[in-house]
Amino acid sequence: MSPAVMSLIIFAVCVVLFIWNKLPQALVALLGLSAMVLTGTVTFADGFKNYGGYIIVLICSMMVVGEASFETGLAKLIGTKVLNLARGNERVVIMLATALTAVCSAFLSNIATFAIMIAILTGICAGNKNIKFMNVVLPVGMAAVIGGAATLVGSTPQLTAQGILQETFGEDMGFSFTTFLIPTGIIILLLVLYVGFIGYPLGKKIWGKRDEYNDIPVAEGEDVNAPAPNQKKMPIMIVIFVLTILGFIFSDQLKKLIPNCNLGMISLVSAILCVLTGCISHKKAIKSINWNLGIWFCACLGIAAGLDNSGGGELLANWFISLFGENVSPLVLYIALVVLVTVLTQFLSNSTVLAIVLPVVFSVTGRLGFNSYAFAVGLTISGAMAVATPLANSTIAMSMVAKYRFSDFVKYAGPITLMAIIVLSIVVPLLYPIAG
Repeated sequence: MSPAVMSLIIFAVCVVLFIWNKLPQALVALLGLSAMVLTGTVTFADGFKNYGGYIIVLICSMMVVGEASFETGLAKLIGTKVLNLARGNERVVIMLATALTAVCSAFLSNIATFAIMIAILTGICAGNKNIKFMNVVLPVGMAAVIGGAATLVGSTPQLTAQGILQETFGEDMGFSFTTFLIPTGIIILLLVLYVGFIGYPLGKKIWGKRDEYNDIPVAEGEDVNAPAPNQKKMPIMIVIFVLTILGFIFSDQLKKLIPNCNLGMISLVSAILCVLTGCISHKKAIKSINWNLGIWFCACLGIAAGLDNSGGGELLANWFISLFGENVSPLVLYIALVVLVTVLTQFLSNSTVLAIVLPVVFSVTGRLGFNSYAFAVGLTISGAMAVATPLANSTIAMSMVAKYRFSDFVKYAGPITLMAIIVLSIVVPLLYPIAG
């Protein structure tokens, strides 16, 4: 059996196991990568090289920085101050909370950001009976997911796509820190307007007459309880956080001064500073790192390398092209893929979907002469539109604390998901010509 066919068989089994969701995702990815190495589909060096790459350092380091901002109480202080501006107006609370969450998620862990917002919203709803928990939680959960797509470090899917893009085309082809800012920024603006003027009455219509409409959950455990602001450590954390963001923004300029200074090193230095300054203890810093995610991420990149190196991706590309034909319009192909990824991410991990789809797409676009980078940008943001079902990701699943029903997500988040598809279908091709 040829390596190309073998890689496709292993790839297909991994996809089935991902969908089946009975085994840990990291275990499935490691099984797939190990199978590719043992069958000679990919070499050990190529399959496991991402475990020593800068992207895994970036992911783990930003988890520490994010946790430190919560440990010092910085996130809680910002959230409380901004939400107080609403002065008891429920619609304004929803819009402000949505905007704030989206901004925070662009730089911090989506789950951590949403967790702190749940704690803050619980307090607000308990203190003001005119603000209903069910009305505010789902909009904020959606903002936590979508806001994470605004920057390169906002959530894992962008880094997954970055790894696959550079694995295929080289490091010069990677995304910048702000690549996704304009398209996602437009979607975030639409989201804020949507939850305030369309979602607000829609939500009341969907769940406003239920018994649980007036329920306010009691926050339990450290996952939803934020520490009180630490007046000594918070100023230090503010400085570290600002310097980290500036470092990300001006990373290209820094690289000219320090050749080995990349996003991974910037985030690593920031994480080290958080520990050295006492913003977070060494023990909590280690505990804050999701090693399961890191293992899964690098293994998926190894599988992608196996598909590419063996020719399996090219075989899939040939089949995909046959569905549309050699003369398919780049715009038609792009929109079809945006819709496909957006739908798939409602049921599968967005990073998993990108790890599955992007290697195939790059083979197709390369063969047809289309702009692979433009497709990568649009599809990566599409992967962040996973808000229409509670199965989409762990962040949006946390919304279930407000006792929503499965159908609530579809009814409430469906319209904004459609709007996002329209925005991505128009804005990304304008920014990055997809025809090549």
